[in-house]
Amino acid sequence: MAEHDYLSAVAGELKDDDRHRLSPRNGNWDDNYVAIFAMENQSYDFVLSDSKITWTSMGLGGSAKADRKSKKKKKKKFGGMQEDKNMGLLLLKDVYAVKIKRNRKAGQQEGDGVCMGIALFTYERKDANKLREKTVVLEHPSEEVCRKWATRIEQIISGYGQRPKRIKLFLQPHAGNKKIRSIFKEKVVPLFILAKVNVTFAEISKDGFVKQEMAPMDLKDYDCIVAMGGDGTVNKVVNGLLSKTQKEEGLDVKPGFTPAKATLPVGIIPVGTTNHIAHSVHGVDDLVTAMLHIILGHTTPLDVCSLYQKEKFYKWAFNCQYGFGGNILSFTERYHILGQKRVDAAFLKALTKSKLRPYECDIQYIPSPSAAISHPKDRVQCRTGCAVCMGATPGSRQSSVYTDSLQEYDPLAVSGTSSTIIDLSKESPWRTTKGIYLNVAVMALPGLCEYAPQGISKYTHLADGCMDLIMVRNVERKEFLRYLKRNGNSKNQLDFPFVECYRVKDVQFRPRLHTTWKHNDHDFEINEIQRASVNSRLTSISERSLDVIDDLSLNSDDDFDDDDATLHSDSDKPNSETASLGESNSNDPQEPNKNMQNVRQVSSAPASTYRMTLLEREVERRRKKQRDKEDKARAKEENRIKSIWNIDNELCEDLDLDFRVHAHLLQVYGEGVSPDTEPEENKLGCIPHF
Repeated sequence: MAEHDYLSAVAGELKDDDRHRLSPRNGNWDDNYVAIFAMENQSYDFVLSDSKITWTSMGLGGSAKADRKSKKKKKKKFGGMQEDKNMGLLLLKDVYAVKIKRNRKAGQQEGDGVCMGIALFTYERKDANKLREKTVVLEHPSEEVCRKWATRIEQIISGYGQRPKRIKLFLQPHAGNKKIRSIFKEKVVPLFILAKVNVTFAEISKDGFVKQEMAPMDLKDYDCIVAMGGDGTVNKVVNGLLSKTQKEEGLDVKPGFTPAKATLPVGIIPVGTTNHIAHSVHGVDDLVTAMLHIILGHTTPLDVCSLYQKEKFYKWAFNCQYGFGGNILSFTERYHILGQKRVDAAFLKALTKSKLRPYECDIQYIPSPSAAISHPKDRVQCRTGCAVCMGATPGSRQSSVYTDSLQEYDPLAVSGTSSTIIDLSKESPWRTTKGIYLNVAVMALPGLCEYAPQGISKYTHLADGCMDLIMVRNVERKEFLRYLKRNGNSKNQLDFPFVECYRVKDVQFRPRLHTTWKHNDHDFEINEIQRASVNSRLTSISERSLDVIDDLSLNSDDDFDDDDATLHSDSDKPNSETASLGESNSNDPQEPNKNMQNVRQVSSAPASTYRMTLLEREVERRRKKQRDKEDKARAKEENRIKSIWNIDNELCEDLDLDFRVHAHLLQVYGEGVSPDTEPEENKLGCIPHF
């Protein structure tokens, strides 16, 4: 078909830029890959180039009813496919598989049957973020033409290097509704097989399994690592991958170090109860969408936080909450028997008057260098192609805020002396805030979820090299409920006066545990002191007895000689016992040592201990019961003044934690939240009960 005829066929439907984009001269194409195919009972001229397939209507074939439908057809978008009533375009970078469609009879195997055409497997958008499989069938009776086109398309799509071909998948069988094995078998495996992806999977059976599995693994054998589960599973996989990367690079993971980037991208298939990480990366909590991003190789960078406990590396993480967020997770695990309703039950429990408690904390942080132009309240949401994230290059994390407040400075440049001193005149980058808070959150991701469709922290970015520190001060419960409700709608929950928020690089968190203990201290009870004194006297008496016996044994040689002389005068032949006793001491120098050892063995018998009377035993039993009761009351009081950390929906009982964010440390399969996303709202149905 000539170029003039090709353009004239759609001249009335296309603008100048569309006409240029669909022109067969616009790209590398070959006359061997120009053919006529039928699609939805309409005949089209198809042209295959190195990057796309374009087609124009020939106006042939089809019924009058189909023609009327085609006139009413509006322009659609199926991923990279744009279709109008007379023309269409499909980008090959959005095609993940191609097959020859055959009409097989019963009993025929794969590859048998009459050729019907070509099936192209791409995707369509159900909304701004949700993707679904889409099959485009190009009908043609010639198997030679179909095979030639299918082979060429297969060569083109297999040349996209960003698409993974070898995957290591870690499966959490107990995530979500615990039907993960059937989901993996029925949905995940067929789609990976269709895309010709080789998957090696392992079920997570215990804590630390992922690190143990990755320790001997050669990362060069795979193209990516996939986590199939909830946020906890993603956290374990990311920790295993980053820890192995640092080990292979020979880096010592300690405070202040610069970590190496992960050598492989990470894929997330969300099937857990909470999927904050996947929801923030994909814009939706959907299994098929996540798999299509992995198969097509759509990646985006992510910031990762390193956590330290007492100057020792603890783990890698994304989102952390202390206070109300930690209590919800604690109650969720307690109510696991309720299944999918356990999160609602945990919400209700954490909001009761007895459980909604404030916690006293000391928090230090280093503000972000870009805090003057970027703030959690600036109402700039992170979307696909975000300018804030694109401007945060990996090298920007080497900022002056990473240096300690006490900096070693060059004395020769100031005074010409050779002594090493510390310059204390520089202002410390650390800022301090102290108070009583209901919830403290350190967020490296927006934290989109069912209860916060737009995010727990709506204006946190995926890869800007910063964290958002959000602190909710102690207020009345009705005010805190207003804050929670704004997490489910389009209003900004950070606008309340009792909410503090900062964009930071480093955070140090220290809870205040001032116990007001008023119970009796049983460490120095009178009966215990008396019993200890009696035992000490008995011990001293037994030790003195041993010393006396030792002195007697050392002087036994002279005594034995005098006795021998007396015995010999009575009889010329001493009896066997006396002779052996006297003569052995005079002839064998080692015999006194043996006798002394025998004396020590006899004297080392256990000393008598103090035996309590029946009355003392009863008193001790009652005292022990009272101590147990007061210890339980002490533990209850301590639990009231401290909470627990929720780190990527995993509990952490270590309270003193330090956080540091690292820019673009990880590549994750996903595109972020689409700019066309319509705001969703969640009425938080559990809250109206209050």
